[in-house]
Amino acid sequence: MTVHVSNPSLSRRRLLGLAAAGGLVAGGLPVAGADGSAQAAAVLAAIEGATSIRQGDGPRRLYVFFDPNCPYCHQLYLKLTPRLARDDLQVHWVALGMLTASSLPKAAAILQAPDRLKAFELNEHDYDFAANGQPGGGIVPATTIEPATRRLLQRNLEIYRSHKLFGVPVMVWKRRGGRAEMFVGVPSDQQLHTILAGLA
Repeated sequence: MTVHVSNPSLSRRRLLGLAAAGGLVAGGLPVAGADGSAQAAAVLAAIEGATSIRQGDGPRRLYVFFDPNCPYCHQLYLKLTPRLARDDLQVHWVALGMLTASSLPKAAAILQAPDRLKAFELNEHDYDFAANGQPGGGIVPATTIEPATRRLLQRNLEIYRSHKLFGVPVMVWKRRGGRAEMFVGVPSDQQLHTILAGLA
């Protein structure tokens, strides 16, 4: 699905209108209970082997499924980035290309860049300011997706779908003590504080 926006001020609202069809998650929802814990553990075991963009050098790891055009993923990026050094974080952003027609080529552009982190940060820093007026991430979509890149993105999507996940962003992490936990959507500031305080 392609969204053409003539007025840039409408771009975010137009993309939010895709939420029901595309799987965007506005609020926050911790995945709880025994079944939720088992699902989080399975996702964590799989996502550790996924292709990701690492942001931060701290010892405490957090994994996030994201789409380059997802406004809520962008909100989470804005919340996490200032806390990287303060909370000793290492965030692994796992790219999906599923929300709009430009999501896959934007994800490919990030993974095919000489510096993936720099490309990812460009996508977020220029969010909703793309030169072509399209909503979402600001990186220029790849005109050619290399076969190896397509396989990497397909593998990420297979991990996401095989665990029956819905919506982005999806955070998964290990708590101190070894228990895996998962959160779908954008946490409130207090929820994020609690998550990071308990991160292994």
